[in-house]
Amino acid sequence: MKKNILVFTGGGLAPALNPTLFGVINKAKKNGFKILGGLFGWACLLDGGKVIDLENIGISSIKKVGGTFLRSSRTNPFNIEGGVEQIKKNIKKYNIDYIIAIGGDDTLGAANKLFNQEKIPIIGIPKTIDNDLPETYWTPGFPSAAYYFSNYVEQIREDAAYALSRIYIVESMGRSSGWLASSGIYGGADIIIPPEKEIKVENLLRLTELRYKENGNFALIVVAEEAKFDQKVQGFDQDQSDSFKVKRSYFISLPLQKLIKEKLGINTKAVVPGNYLESGKPTKVDRKYAIKMGQAAVELIRKKKLGQMIKLQKENNKIKISSIELKNVFANNEERLLEENMFDWENLKPTQKYLDYMQPILGTYQPQKEQLYNKLLDKIKNS
Repeated sequence: MKKNILVFTGGGLAPALNPTLFGVINKAKKNGFKILGGLFGWACLLDGGKVIDLENIGISSIKKVGGTFLRSSRTNPFNIEGGVEQIKKNIKKYNIDYIIAIGGDDTLGAANKLFNQEKIPIIGIPKTIDNDLPETYWTPGFPSAAYYFSNYVEQIREDAAYALSRIYIVESMGRSSGWLASSGIYGGADIIIPPEKEIKVENLLRLTELRYKENGNFALIVVAEEAKFDQKVQGFDQDQSDSFKVKRSYFISLPLQKLIKEKLGINTKAVVPGNYLESGKPTKVDRKYAIKMGQAAVELIRKKKLGQMIKLQKENNKIKISSIELKNVFANNEERLLEENMFDWENLKPTQKYLDYMQPILGTYQPQKEQLYNKLLDKIKNS
C-alpha cells in the first residue's frame, strides 16, 4: 500500500515555492508515494482546513511560475488553542504518513517542535526572500528577489534619478537582516542602509551629499524596512503588525525622504517595491536548486531520515544539497544576520566578502560605469 506524503507552503511568498513543490511532487510520484497537497500552510491540518489529492494533477508548468498553487498563510499551530491536538487528529483523518513543510522560520520552527516534541514525521525545506534562516548557504526565493531588487534599483537610478537630478530612496524588504538590501549594490546603489546596526544620521547625510555631487547631481539610497538610526526619524510607526500579530515595519523611506530633503535641500523621492520582490518567475539558479531541494526531501523520506531540513552548502566553489537536523537549525533561536565582515558600516556599502558570497547567486559584480554619466554631463555643459 502506498505511503502518503502531505506537502504544503507556509509563511510569506517567495518566487521559488512552485519549483520546490514541483520537485517534491514529481519525485514522490516516481518513488511510489501518494502525494497530498495542503492549502494555506499549517492551516490545512487544523479543523476546517483543506487537503487535496495531487495524484492526477498536471504540474509540469509550475516549475517556472512564481507564487504557490497551494496558497499560503502565516498560521502557526502553536499559537492556536488546541492547535497541536487538531494537527494530530487530522493527520489520522487523512492517513498522512509524512509531512514536507516548505517555509521560513515560523513554519519550520513549528515543524521542529512537532517533530521533536510530538514525534510527527516531518521534513522541512527552507524558503524566504529574507535569507535569514541559519545553516543553509541561501534560502530558495532569495536569489530571485535579489535579482528583481537589483534590477529595480538599477532602472530607477539610471533613468529616473539621473534624468531628474534627484535622490531616490528605494525601500527593501528583508525584516531584520540586510542580505536583500545589500543586493542593491548590483544595481549601482550609492548608499545602502541594512537593519543590523544603528546608523548615524549625520554620516548618512554627509555621504548622501558627497555621492550626489560625485555622480553629477543624482544618487540612489537603499534602506531596509527595519533600518535603525541614532536619532528619531519623524513620522515612522515602529509597530505595524500583520493579521497574524507578526510585527512588521514599513515605509521608513517616507520620513527619511523628508529628512534628506529638509537637511540637504535636494529633491528626494521614495519608492517601495514591496511584495513585487516576492512575486514573479524564479530565476534559473533559484528554480534549479529549489527543484533539487524538493527532490532531496522525498529522498530523505525514502531513507527514513526524518526531522531534517534540506540545505545548501558551498564546497570547493560548488553548491551542493545536504541536510541538517531541524533542532540544530533552531538551537539558538536566532535569525541569520548579514555578517560583520560583509559590510562597510562607515561608508555604507557591502564589502568584497559580500560580493564573493553573492557570486553563485547573481554572478560576478560589475561596478557601475559612472564615466558614462560624466561624459554625457560634460557634453551638455559644453554644448
